Amino acid sequence: MQSEDYSTNWSPENNGDTINISNYIRILKRRKWAIFFIILISFFLGCYYLSKATPIYQASVKIQADPIQPNSNSQDQFIMNSMVFLFYETQYEIIQSRSVAESVVEKLNLVEKYKTSILENGDVEDESTFSKIKNTIKSLISAEEVKEETAPLTNTQIQIMLAKAIQSSLKVEGGTQSQIINIAYESDDPELAVNIVNAVADAYIEFGLESRFDQVQDTSEWLSEQLEELRTTVQISEEKLKTYRLSANLIDTEQQARISNSQMQSLNNELIRAQSELSQASELYTQVQQIEKENGDYRSLRPVITNNTVRDLVREESTLTRRVQELSERYGEKHPTMIAARSDLKSAEDNLVREVTKIVDGIEREYKLADVQVENIKGLINETTKELQSFQGDTFELTRLEREVENNRRIYESFVGRLAENDVSSDYDASNIRIIDKATVPEYPIKPRAFFIIVLSIFFGSAVGVCYAFFKEFLGNVFRTPEQLETELGISTLGITPLVSKKEGQPEMQYILDQRSTFSEAINTIRTGLIFSNINKPPKTILITSTSGSEGKTTLAINLAVAFSQLNKCLLIELDLRKPAVSKDLGLNATVGLSDLLTGNTESHVYHQVEGAPNLSVITCGTIPQNPMELISSERFENLLAGFKDRFDHIIIDSPPTLPVSDSLVLSQLVDTAVVAVKAEDTKHSMVKETVTRLQKVNAKIAGTVLTQASAKKMGYYGDHYYQEDYYGVKD
Repeated sequence: MQSEDYSTNWSPENNGDTINISNYIRILKRRKWAIFFIILISFFLGCYYLSKATPIYQASVKIQADPIQPNSNSQDQFIMNSMVFLFYETQYEIIQSRSVAESVVEKLNLVEKYKTSILENGDVEDESTFSKIKNTIKSLISAEEVKEETAPLTNTQIQIMLAKAIQSSLKVEGGTQSQIINIAYESDDPELAVNIVNAVADAYIEFGLESRFDQVQDTSEWLSEQLEELRTTVQISEEKLKTYRLSANLIDTEQQARISNSQMQSLNNELIRAQSELSQASELYTQVQQIEKENGDYRSLRPVITNNTVRDLVREESTLTRRVQELSERYGEKHPTMIAARSDLKSAEDNLVREVTKIVDGIEREYKLADVQVENIKGLINETTKELQSFQGDTFELTRLEREVENNRRIYESFVGRLAENDVSSDYDASNIRIIDKATVPEYPIKPRAFFIIVLSIFFGSAVGVCYAFFKEFLGNVFRTPEQLETELGISTLGITPLVSKKEGQPEMQYILDQRSTFSEAINTIRTGLIFSNINKPPKTILITSTSGSEGKTTLAINLAVAFSQLNKCLLIELDLRKPAVSKDLGLNATVGLSDLLTGNTESHVYHQVEGAPNLSVITCGTIPQNPMELISSERFENLLAGFKDRFDHIIIDSPPTLPVSDSLVLSQLVDTAVVAVKAEDTKHSMVKETVTRLQKVNAKIAGTVLTQASAKKMGYYGDHYYQEDYYGVKD
């Protein structure tokens, strides 16, 4: 059973930073019956709840809600699409509103049915179709209203209460990934649930249509009022424009602009034409001046060459010249024919000169005329520009008035169009809500869900059981393993004494009955620990004490004394002079003992032998003294103990618990070492610490502690090294 390998030093209080799942599993195994009992209680509570719960039925209707109204224009659709994420949340609130619930109450005539139910059933709690609604109403009525039993409720109050009851059992969901909205209603009456949820869907559709119609009517009224005001505004602005035109003698600014633009365009065209003619005339005039400077022939000019008269005169001159030449060969210069011919030639030349001169003079006149014409046109353009600038200054007010009239007319026409559209919308009764699936009578209740309740109760019981197990483990504040003793007390642990079952016999006699048993081997381990606690000078007198009574210190003292007697002569002294138990446990018939020896009532017959332990002598308490502390504090006892040391190799002293009395503190000064027995799963940390502290204050030499009455199976949950059924010392 007991292993000397304490390398696995784990405890709930000191497990370092490493989480070992197996340790937690061991805790659950250790408390498995408590966990099972808690789960069982939770299971029965769940079954009891199912047996008492009222079945609740749910009816649901599926509707499609389109955020875009059927008669909306494209602009409205854009606005609706941008706010669609708010549309469905708004619809949920509308469906669950009191207004819709009150419409349902009116549709189903629930007020009269409720009053009839009250008259038929009185104040007795009924199981009718209205029981759920009535129970809900009772929970909604305040304390003052309940007290006023004599004041009957009006129809309006009943309607509001019934509407609130419907609201409390109505559930709306959907519309996140689609346009589908599910409306559900819960009631203990399946037919009532169907009627109410279908009525809610119809009331919701009617509410939407009525809201749209009211909105259209309000819009029409507002548009009509605004239209009258706009009509008056347009008339006033037109009258102002007309008056200003007459007073300023102005025409329409657009017409005036067209005239001005046309006039300026004509003048610019004329200027271009005149400048072109001036350019041509200037070129010819320059040629004339050049010929005049050079005394050249004007007949080289293009207008002269192209002139038909000049051409005729040139041909005539050529003809007369040839004739003169011919006549000069035939006649003399003074011949009448010759004279006549030369006269004709002279006349032709003079005519040609005159014609050329006339053309040259015409070129000069045309040049000067073109120059004057260009200047005149420029002057007209300057005058026209000044007139236009002056006119624009006069037409600023006219333009403002015309713009005001145009804006007022545009706004007026827009309102006329909106009013016409609104009138058409008022005649359109299509709804953007339509019912996909109407509610049908449910066959099975949704509450309570038996499987869910059972699973939940088991899960809750498991959670509570696990929490209880860990709570008891971590906050139990008791010692369960030797490692905990060493960790908390800071002193070594000599070993453990296993818990002995009734079928195994008396614990005090375990070592005598079977020296190869697990219990005996545990005692041998403790004995070995005591011997090696001081290898140079092993302790001879060993005090066995504990924190309080019933911790197994007497059992430890007896079995440890038997174990030491296997080595040498050993003496077991019963020094628990208040509640002695050694003689009773060993079955000794001792009438006298240590107290009698100390008081001088006897000098012999104080040593008793135990069957099965020939080297063991036992001194019992004897007569229970009135003053135990005086006896063990006396010099006589100290001398007596010194005499025992000379006669025996080992002395085991069974002393009283340390906390109730101080006997063990006095005795610890007379012995070589002390052993503190700590009962597993029972003794509190604080009590053991106080015991050790008291012993240390009197400078007692504590060899270590022993964990007594330790269950092998329970300790096995803290490590496999605590539970070894196949230990070699166990008999088959």
